[in-house]
Amino acid sequence: MSRSVLRLAALIYLSAELLLSTTGIAQQNNDGRVVHVMPMTGAIGPVTTSFTERAISEAEDARAAALVIEMDTPGGLVTSTRDINQAILAADIPVIVYVSPPGARAASAGAFITYASHYAAMAPGTSIGAATPVDMGGGGGEAPAPSAPNAPEGTDPALEDAADSAAEQDTPAAPSSSQAMRNKVVNDSVAYIRSLAELRGRNADWAEDAVRNGVSVAAREAVELGVVESYAETLDVLLRSIDGEEITLQSGAVITLQTADARIEYVGRSFAEDVLAVITDPNVAFLLMNLGFIGLLASIYNGLEPITGVAGIICMIVGLYALNTLPVNYAGAALILLGLGLLVAEAFIVSGGLLAFGGLIAFAIGALMLVDTDVAAFRLDWRLVAGATAVLGLTSFLLISYGLAAQGRKVTTGAQGLIGMKGRVLDWADGEGHVQVDGERWHATSSDNLNEGDTIKVKAVEGLTLVVKAAR
Repeated sequence: MSRSVLRLAALIYLSAELLLSTTGIAQQNNDGRVVHVMPMTGAIGPVTTSFTERAISEAEDARAAALVIEMDTPGGLVTSTRDINQAILAADIPVIVYVSPPGARAASAGAFITYASHYAAMAPGTSIGAATPVDMGGGGGEAPAPSAPNAPEGTDPALEDAADSAAEQDTPAAPSSSQAMRNKVVNDSVAYIRSLAELRGRNADWAEDAVRNGVSVAAREAVELGVVESYAETLDVLLRSIDGEEITLQSGAVITLQTADARIEYVGRSFAEDVLAVITDPNVAFLLMNLGFIGLLASIYNGLEPITGVAGIICMIVGLYALNTLPVNYAGAALILLGLGLLVAEAFIVSGGLLAFGGLIAFAIGALMLVDTDVAAFRLDWRLVAGATAVLGLTSFLLISYGLAAQGRKVTTGAQGLIGMKGRVLDWADGEGHVQVDGERWHATSSDNLNEGDTIKVKAVEGLTLVVKAAR
């Protein structure tokens, strides 16, 4: 009986230990003493979106206390910015934007992402702002038109003169179509950033000014204006200073940050994201498309030779995939396709190079129009366009020259290959006889008077009979 009691007591003790251990592990995980940190540097694009979404997902799976985005960006694409903000707003963990290191900036798209974050901080020597949208296909240089009578300072003087003139004539000044489109984009961006500011309790008026007039502020002033929450010299200082802060998630859950002395885990881009970052550079994508077409062109001019053809198709597919992630101007893409089509047509319709020349012009103009954005990091370098056009033109010229030379080259095989060859008369009588040409005995006819041993030259081939003449 006593042994049974002892065994029962031991079982209860072990069960309690296991329960306490499990509870301790759960409590340790719930404490969230791990903070994930990801860099957000360079232009904001499709790769940045993919990287941010993955970093948020991994931080959620690890039950991290927070995800810190160390930001240094000049801006980026509008679509990518909105995708990143949607991921941040829907996150189940706090997402903190830290503009760092010293000298970094959260410009344009970076300002929108900062306003979407649950908590924002800046390092010494950093800045935020200049959020006027310029991703409108070339209209970035104009100042936005006033959307109300009390327009902000900095309005285009030409527009003010037009408005004054219209007022004197009691006729409203109608904005141009490009200006009207710009007003729509600017007003949409203002509404978007104000909604983010109201959601996070940040300065909405300054945010609107950053969009309409492109203003920027330094770190300390940003804190004073309520643009960001704090100023921190280093990441460690930031994590200690925000410990105990309460963050409200989209789900309504209130999270108390436990970041002091938390273990920091840095999140880097994956190999696939690194590769995607390379190929989604518009210059690289354009170069792949150009190399792919040169491969296809060489294959066509060489009787559909498979190796260059397959390599060309692969390069074009990768280039098309990369361009699909970028804001492509369809008119530019159509001009490029037209130019490439004219270069191919030159292989079948000899135009003396006119089709090829027209194709190169269409290709160059289309390339300059291809990527529809004013974001510098996503524009095609005109020097690359010029170089690619020159290489494509030179390749086409060489292939066309090779094809024309091949057409003019003497046939050396089959019956036609005998024309022009010389031989010797074996026997001859009454305008016909036998000759030896290319080591073979042939029946031949001729209008010349020939004798045995004379040298002849083949003029034509009629079935199995050679028409010959005396060789001079």
